[in-house]
Amino acid sequence: MSAVVPFTGLACGALLAAAGLALWGENRQDTSTLDRMRATVRVIRWVAGALLIVGALLAWEGRSNLSGAAPHLILMAALAAPPEIHRHRLARWARVLPILPAVGLAGAGLIWALGTAEASAGSGPITPSQLALTICGGLAARALGMAAGTFGIAEGDVAGSTPHLEWPPTAAYGLLTLIVGGTLLANLWQRGWAWDGTASERSLAGVWLAWTAAWTTPRRSRRLRAAFIIVAALLLIVLAAGYSMIEIHS
Repeated sequence: MSAVVPFTGLACGALLAAAGLALWGENRQDTSTLDRMRATVRVIRWVAGALLIVGALLAWEGRSNLSGAAPHLILMAALAAPPEIHRHRLARWARVLPILPAVGLAGAGLIWALGTAEASAGSGPITPSQLALTICGGLAARALGMAAGTFGIAEGDVAGSTPHLEWPPTAAYGLLTLIVGGTLLANLWQRGWAWDGTASERSLAGVWLAWTAAWTTPRRSRRLRAAFIIVAALLLIVLAAGYSMIEIHS
């Protein structure tokens, strides 16, 4: 069995435990107990992120026999796992939403790792374009969870909630724009034209347009903006998991 599996499995279990505690702790009436539960959830999420980082490094190590999307899924989960800073109150049912993207990616990475553990060919060395797109997908997963959590914010508790929610979408959109721009410049330098029209480039351009639509949505329309971010983030995660193994010209 690959060494990736136990690290990813432990991280996946830790995230599930954090999700369970996030739901159960919100039913506590005692303020001190609630604070301890929230602190415990934060610690568990940091530990899960560290385990996933180790799993991702092992997956890309030259001796690993894993192939396909497993390393990318695990690294995206690692970026989405650490806790965010809440400056607003979420409804009880919404406390678990920011954790779900990391749980889903970690679980998918674990399933993929188990399915490819007996593969004979490794995944090969990671390229800068693959790493950048995978990091972008991880930031998108983090933005997805935080945007989903905004649907649990009470209408009277919107003040001050927007600034800390802006950095994950901003980072994801900025990095994605750099990837698209770098691809176009590389094509122009190497071939004399900016667009090859390959499947990977069409998908990349489509996801970038989706993020542009989300980014230009008025910030005062909090839930509409969150909905656009969720759609764009899902598209970017699918792109990072499916096309990060395809060499994007760099």
